[in-house]
Amino acid sequence: MASNPFSYVIGCSNLVLDGGRYLLVQESKATARARYNFPAGKPEIGETLMEAAAREAREEAGLEVVPEYLVGIYQCARTSEGVGVVNFVFRSQVAGGAITTSEEHPSVGYFTREEIAGLGREGRLRGIHIELAIDQCAAGARIPLETIQIVPSSTLG
Repeated sequence: MASNPFSYVIGCSNLVLDGGRYLLVQESKATARARYNFPAGKPEIGETLMEAAAREAREEAGLEVVPEYLVGIYQCARTSEGVGVVNFVFRSQVAGGAITTSEEHPSVGYFTREEIAGLGREGRLRGIHIELAIDQCAAGARIPLETIQIVPSSTLG
């Protein structure tokens, strides 16, 4: 990611829970420094935030997911990569697929909260929002998807 003082990135993340364990993917790109993250990424033009989250889970973890609700929206004004980020973290349910790894995501799996805390202490999480979202989800944070209003593009003329 280029360092640009006027850049903000939108992240669409999936908090996926299975039997008390949380899905994380390890990212191999240089800027991620082999840290772990929720399956997440940027929306493409024409894609809703929920569609982007579902696509990212499929691409990064091999899982088909359905976002159920927002856990939270987390802003980091300046990341270690030199950009600002707004992360939309969705509580998502697995609807199919199977966990797969790739060159970009060499480790994909479920971790306990304690294991995630250990990754955080070691500086191996991509952002503080990961632990915040997990704890807020466990505490019952639930923002309806309808909070995000999808509107058509405006026309000039």
